[in-house]
Amino acid sequence: MMKGYIKNNQADKVVDLFKRIKNPDEIIIILLFNACAQLGTEEALNSIKQVSSKIVQSFQSNSRLLTSLLDGLVKCGDITYAENLFNTFKNKTVSMYKVMINGFLKENNCLKGKSGCVNRAKEIFEKMPQPNQIGYAAMINSYGLNGMGLQSIELYYQMPKELINEATYICVLNACSHSGLVNEALSIFKTIEIETQRIYTTIIDCLSRALFFEEAQKLMEEFERLHIPALPMYPSATVLLANVDGSSGHIDKASDIKTQLYQSDTKKRIGLAWTVTNRQVYQFRAHDRSHPRSHEIKAELEKIANELIDHGHVFDAILCGHSEKIAIAWNFVVNPHTSKIQVTKNLRVCGDCHRATKLIAAIRQCEIIVSDANRIHHFYTNGQCSCNDYF
Repeated sequence: MMKGYIKNNQADKVVDLFKRIKNPDEIIIILLFNACAQLGTEEALNSIKQVSSKIVQSFQSNSRLLTSLLDGLVKCGDITYAENLFNTFKNKTVSMYKVMINGFLKENNCLKGKSGCVNRAKEIFEKMPQPNQIGYAAMINSYGLNGMGLQSIELYYQMPKELINEATYICVLNACSHSGLVNEALSIFKTIEIETQRIYTTIIDCLSRALFFEEAQKLMEEFERLHIPALPMYPSATVLLANVDGSSGHIDKASDIKTQLYQSDTKKRIGLAWTVTNRQVYQFRAHDRSHPRSHEIKAELEKIANELIDHGHVFDAILCGHSEKIAIAWNFVVNPHTSKIQVTKNLRVCGDCHRATKLIAAIRQCEIIVSDANRIHHFYTNGQCSCNDYF
């Protein structure tokens, strides 16, 4: 019954059923932890802690149980408790390391695995006695998201060949894409024996970001000679091409390209940003006025805009309402002297927001981390970004 409830997304019934069992065995406790992980609520977290504190000594050697315990704690949002518990384990398994790596990548992020704690992820990875495919891929991807493309490539070449699969190729090519390492990406691409649609899409994205549109087009044509045309690889090149046309003054050309994308159902999503202040998650849309303290946010945005102007930043007024700017302003409203801000965005950061955030970090002497749809930007107090303006 417990397994059936979990498979049918009725985890709350598992918890209720568990309460009726007098002497649960290891399997039952594992199922409870799995159900709590699925729920991810504070109530589920309390259930995990309560049950785990009463686990008999004989159960503590069960690696599956301990792994599910860590997974439940991480997915219920208590990475600190999970880390402290993890450090007490004598015989750590690869699965346990995987749970902790994913946990650090997701820490303080309301939607994803992307808090920018790459150093902590690296520490855990290096403690793994024998990393598997997932461990390597997670670490390579972590480096890539944080603009550390060379480190991704270095780790990729250290991997045992028998562990390399499609996911590994995608992670390392994506890391090259975010760091502008085109030659390195092409070198890796040429060694791949089975080039799947996802692999082609990733290398085409890499070429397109670096403005190698002719090379990207050739790869599209090469793919189409052997496969049915795949929609996912077209927006990566086409949207970037439209942005290049727009920034170079070819507004009509850019508009035509975006119209074609719209008609093909590749429509633009609404910009959303999330941030956590005082342990509470806040969501903002572009030009959002729904927050009960929106008048204070507006005043802070105007203050920030004036500071940017004083430092020579020229921008379109409409861009002041982008969701990540609102989220940043809200952080300063809540804590004017904050030294660190973290924001998650569902789309790519635009050029204006990127330039503005670099200045804000320098003016306010506050590190700002923005996790966008493609990567993690670390804006430092010296006015620089970890992506080196390549995004």
